[in-house]
Amino acid sequence: MSDIPVFKQAQEYTSTFERVDGLGTGSQVIIRGVKVGSVNRVQLVESDSVMITMRLDLDERLPKNSVARLTSLGLIEGKSIVIERGDSDEYIEEGGRVEGIYVDSMMEVLGERGEEIGEDLSDSFTELNQFLRQLNKTLDDESSASIDRTIHNVESVTRNISDVLDSKKEEINEAIASGSSMMGQLDTMATTNRPKVDSLMASLEYNVRELEKVRVEIESASGNLNEILEKINSGEGTLGRLVNDPSMYDNLDELSVELKELVRGINEEPGRYLRHMSIIEIF
Repeated sequence: MSDIPVFKQAQEYTSTFERVDGLGTGSQVIIRGVKVGSVNRVQLVESDSVMITMRLDLDERLPKNSVARLTSLGLIEGKSIVIERGDSDEYIEEGGRVEGIYVDSMMEVLGERGEEIGEDLSDSFTELNQFLRQLNKTLDDESSASIDRTIHNVESVTRNISDVLDSKKEEINEAIASGSSMMGQLDTMATTNRPKVDSLMASLEYNVRELEKVRVEIESASGNLNEILEKINSGEGTLGRLVNDPSMYDNLDELSVELKELVRGINEEPGRYLRHMSIIEIF
């Protein structure tokens, strides 16, 4: 009775499957593990498929690319409908169809592939038996004797190695002692020279910091120079116009020539430029 809406109208959708083994009226409809409705009707259609009708208690309709999967939630539980919401901006109309996909349960898969799995196991056991028979043939009396001789030789070699180690034990101990002494001397040297090493590391760190400052200043100067060159190339400012506009240079050159002629004329014949002035007007 809890699946029958009293105060709220449930949404109704349909979906079609090739088979609905274990699904019936009242089966659960789930979205993300939450029960949102149940199966209201199951009926055969003319295409020899099965159409189910679901009633869902949702706040909004399902997107158009949603999918209804008919599957089993466990080994012993009955079938249910699990709906995966789509991401479409369009929605299925009331009473519309949701795409249905039948998902085989684990027991169904095992049932369908049981014979194949049995054949594979039978072949595996046959191969294992063949391997064991071959192994038994290989491990005959002669092979066993060879294996025993091999083990005996290994034991002899092991005893010889042990005897050599025992005879050289004093030399090995002296070598270990010499190595320990050398490591101690190295440790003492490192401790004695630690202040020099620390001073050297501090000096290196200071030089690295200074080089970093120089690098930053060079990058800044390079950026400013690039900016100036860009302005010159684009014709900004007097220098940019001189570089990009030849007429300005020609005008300055012509003006320089005229100023030179004027100065020479004033030096050579100043009265020529002052003859229009009167003493009264000057004083």
